Amino acid sequence: MRNNFLKSIGILLIFCLISPLCFAAESPTAQLQTVANKMISQLESNKSQLHNMSVIRRIVNQVLIPNIDVDRMSASVVGRYWRTATPAQRTAFESEFSYLVTTTYASALSSYNHDKVTFQPSRDDASVQTTRVHSVITRANGQRIPITYDVTRHGDSWKVYDFSIEHISMVQSYHSQFADVLQSGGMPALLARLKSHNNSSK
Repeated sequence: MRNNFLKSIGILLIFCLISPLCFAAESPTAQLQTVANKMISQLESNKSQLHNMSVIRRIVNQVLIPNIDVDRMSASVVGRYWRTATPAQRTAFESEFSYLVTTTYASALSSYNHDKVTFQPSRDDASVQTTRVHSVITRANGQRIPITYDVTRHGDSWKVYDFSIEHISMVQSYHSQFADVLQSGGMPALLARLKSHNNSSK
C-alpha cells in the first residue's frame, strides 16, 4: 500500500495532532504547535522503546486517533461508495481504517530522531469552520518536508481531516489505493481486504 509514501507521511503525524482540551480562543495553528511539542516530549521520553511497536501504538491510539475526524476522512477515502454503505459497513470500515492508520504510523514513528517542526504564521479567523495550516518538518539530516494540514472545527477544538506532503493528499492517496477494490467488489471486498491486511500485522 505505497509503503514509501506512507512511511513519509508517518513522520508528519508526529506533528499533526490536535488536542480537544485546547481553549476555543486558541487558533488551530497554535494548537498544532502546542500538541506537536507535547508529542515530541512523549517520543523523547520513550526514545529507548521506540523499537517496541506496542509502545508506539499506545501513543498513537491515545493521542492521534481521537483527534482525527475519522467520519469525514472515511467518507472522503471511500468516495461515492460511502453513500450506499450500510451503517454496519461504515462502522466496520472506520474500525479497520483506524487500525491501518495506527499500524502504519506506529511503524513510521519508530524512525523519529529529534525532528523539529515549524508552523508558518497565519491569519486565523475565529469564525471559520475549516482552515488550512502550513508547516515544515526538519529532520536530523537536514531534510525539509513541507506539510499542509486541513482542519475542521469540532465545538471548542479542531480536528484533522486531511494533510498533504508536497501537495500529495493523504486522503487522495488512500482513495486511489482503494479504488480498484471498490470498483470490482464494493464495500464488502474492501472490508475483507483491510481485515486481512490488518490481521497480518497483529
